[in-house]
Amino acid sequence: MRLAFLILLFANIVLFLWGQGYAGSQEAGREPARLMQQLAPEKLSVAKRE
Repeated sequence: MRLAFLILLFANIVLFLWGQGYAGSQEAGREPARLMQQLAPEKLSVAKRE
């Protein structure tokens, strides 16, 4: 039982680090094609609801 817990703990740590980008560089982002398709993202703003 202890071995199964340690294996699951190790797998969770590895997947967390991989998901956060520590396993390699992700300089281009996760979806580089979508980032290139954005049209003037600096013009977006948050509006208050009335």
